[in-house]
Amino acid sequence: MTDRRPERPPLPKDAGIHTIQLDLEQTRDELASTLDDLFATFNPGVQIRSHPVLAVGLFLGTLAATAGAVVLLVRGRSRGPR
Repeated sequence: MTDRRPERPPLPKDAGIHTIQLDLEQTRDELASTLDDLFATFNPGVQIRSHPVLAVGLFLGTLAATAGAVVLLVRGRSRGPR
């Protein structure tokens, strides 16, 4: 996300309607691109496709923690009260 686009110079004061419309279209395209990048950052499906090894690691870690908690609970109940 460090690929900053070069800043466009401000519109001249005597810019015509077509120049203003073109500038507005370019601004909308840049905004749409920025929003797409932003939403992709918070979309779990995109993140899993982008970083599959990390997603698998998190899944396996969660699975191991859950299995460990289940083992501790089952062990504690099988020993009974002291």
